[in-house]
Amino acid sequence: MIKKIDILCAMRDAATAQALRRELDDGESCSIRVAVNGEAALDSAWRFAPDLLVADAVLPRLDGLAVVDRLRAALGERAPRVIGGAATPMAEAEFMRRGAVCVLGVPWNREKLLEALRREMVAMDTHVDWEAAQSDYARARELLREIGMRESLHGYDYLAWAAALSCASEARLFAISERLYRPIAQRMNTTPQNVERLIRHAIESTVDAEGPDSIYAFFGNTIDPTRGKPTNAQMIAMLAQRLRVA
Repeated sequence: MIKKIDILCAMRDAATAQALRRELDDGESCSIRVAVNGEAALDSAWRFAPDLLVADAVLPRLDGLAVVDRLRAALGERAPRVIGGAATPMAEAEFMRRGAVCVLGVPWNREKLLEALRREMVAMDTHVDWEAAQSDYARARELLREIGMRESLHGYDYLAWAAALSCASEARLFAISERLYRPIAQRMNTTPQNVERLIRHAIESTVDAEGPDSIYAFFGNTIDPTRGKPTNAQMIAMLAQRLRVA
């Protein structure tokens, strides 16, 4: 499953915060917590480690910029992404200096804030932690060698990365073009269409050389070999499953 995105809203506008909850918080893909002052926002951040912080520049007890500063000082790169709310050009500049992904005017425009939140949720949903996936990628390459795939095939690496990413997040298989082919293409400086085509070529070349029965048997006959060559999605899913149980 794709990781649930936790959002912390540190804002004085309670009506807007509640509207965001009604619109976005489904408890499964997104969860929203609201803090009415800076101290409460920090306390919530320490306990729940939000992925995204929506913060007014001006808050009771501790302002939003100070909240961002303390989180960055304590968490470094693990600090949440920030959408800032600023009523003055100076506050806007200070949010941008702190690396905010977006700064909107205060009072908040609900539609613009919803649009910004959805945009950031999509960005986080498709983000790839390549370093974390490295070990699964190496194991996927070993599996491909075991089934007889040639490392000289360009699709070999693409397929190994696709399996590694799917092992970490099975939901990527339900949007394979956007969540697998596109990030791999960006990393490899090519196109999603090329990634798809070369994975298909690598699979077909290997099945032609080794035979479909041999390939399916390696994966425990999870798919009927009489149906012919596995599709890209089937091969990626079989590799990811082997990675999970290895």
